[in-house]
Amino acid sequence: MFFPEEYDILISDAEYKDIADLVYKWSGINLGVNKKALVKTRLLKRIRYYNFKSFEEYYAYLRDESHKEELVEFINAISTNVTSFFREEKHFKILAESVLPDIVQRKDKEESNKIRIWSCACATGEEVYSILITLAEYLKDLSAWDIKVLGTDISLKVLAYAKEGVYDIDKVKNMPPLLLSKYFDEGWQGNNRFYRVKDSLREKAVFARLNLMDKVFPFSSRPDVIFCRNVMIYFDNKTKRDLVKKIYDCLDKKGYLFTGHAENLLGMDAGFKNIAPAVYKKIGGN
Repeated sequence: MFFPEEYDILISDAEYKDIADLVYKWSGINLGVNKKALVKTRLLKRIRYYNFKSFEEYYAYLRDESHKEELVEFINAISTNVTSFFREEKHFKILAESVLPDIVQRKDKEESNKIRIWSCACATGEEVYSILITLAEYLKDLSAWDIKVLGTDISLKVLAYAKEGVYDIDKVKNMPPLLLSKYFDEGWQGNNRFYRVKDSLREKAVFARLNLMDKVFPFSSRPDVIFCRNVMIYFDNKTKRDLVKKIYDCLDKKGYLFTGHAENLLGMDAGFKNIAPAVYKKIGGN
């Protein structure tokens, strides 16, 4: 008996270029010339799902306007979703000690209790819930505030995971025990222990699909803070500049932008002031 997975499907340089160009067009991710083996590995499952005999057949299928749902699966397969609770921990310390006090003081002057924060590549939701825990610890009583933390991602698969807010023990093993007991409910599925984010936090989270390559971001309220971390490392300079401009335009006046530590806005003339490593404050604008 023969199994399709036993057969290797090769990807030519021309086929790889077509695939890479399509990824760039729809996600802004610049794969470069050294990711051919990675792309092949990640897409073979999709190719075998349709019993295609080549990457050329799969590419032709993706180009068909009637197959937009598969285009989403294609981007999901290529996208990297690496995250953890309180990743780059110093950022959450800055959020609690510098950013939130400034925002709260400004909200008091404006007689507003509304805080909006956007995690623009939230993956499986750990960043969103880390932000909410930081807010809860600082504000003490979340019920006194109109708070929403929006988590967006291009991948529908990870968004479904994030909405559930359920994590196995390995995902929360580095969480301080006090925070774990305070903001998570423990449960068991057979012999496997899991933790679910408490409803009091989950009701403050909103998850939606959004492509950072969209021309504008359709927010009804301007975010006070945007977390756009470890996203731009995959983009070329033009895509970075375009994204930062769109972030600037949608961010509230005197709002804050957090980027990854391997990312910076040097040479972009982007309208932000660097206030800490990979933390920026909007200057000028509305």
